[in-house]
Amino acid sequence: MGVVFLHAVVLAGGYGKRMRPITNDFPKPLLLITNHRSALDLIVDKLREIEIGRIFISTNLKFEKHFQAWVSARGVANVDVIVEPSTSERNKLGAVRALSVLVSQLPVDNYLILAGDNIFSGSLHGMISLYDRLKKPIVAVTSAENEEQVKRGSAVTLDDNMKILNFEEKPSNPTGALIGVALYIMPYQTLVRTREYIAEGGRNDEPGYFITWLCEREDVYAYRLEGRFWDIGSTEEYERTKREFLNSQRG
Repeated sequence: MGVVFLHAVVLAGGYGKRMRPITNDFPKPLLLITNHRSALDLIVDKLREIEIGRIFISTNLKFEKHFQAWVSARGVANVDVIVEPSTSERNKLGAVRALSVLVSQLPVDNYLILAGDNIFSGSLHGMISLYDRLKKPIVAVTSAENEEQVKRGSAVTLDDNMKILNFEEKPSNPTGALIGVALYIMPYQTLVRTREYIAEGGRNDEPGYFITWLCEREDVYAYRLEGRFWDIGSTEEYERTKREFLNSQRG
């Protein structure tokens, strides 16, 4: 592995509106995937496989106590829960705006950005090695299962050197099967650009739109994520993830 040093930011400020009622009073990242491990547990398991600095969990006032209880129960020493002043879907900051606010509280360093409701089976070592070599923003990508998955996500076109030529969020007519994943590595100066993006009228939520904007302004590269990837975006996807994750562990 390379010598690059990383901190991690886990985006967990959403209210899980597509998974109600089970997320009415409980955050999606803490829903159990196995009998004893939540999505956040599985994400942190992956972070523990690499050399990581601090882990910043970005959440909201409503679910702050849940994440603080998780930190206390797990006894993890390198985790900070950072809270945005929102209590409902109506006044939430959104993932990108939350990052733009959070960045002033972060040390100037390199960052691994992860969505708190996405889990994956592969290692992060290859992605970190690529970043260590290029020192450019890296976006994880994977192959879509079908066209509908691309339409719900983001279509990605690459050149032969894995540089992103086009990144289209929620494409109506996708031409490929490669999709972006809400898993990024960025230098601090790129993370700061979330402020510029928001100031120009960019969307508060859905980080894929920020990646589209970013690709038009600087070189961004892709890393093909190893293993399986699951996005817990709905109750149906949550139940499917639990089944498939358990099967993948048995395999």
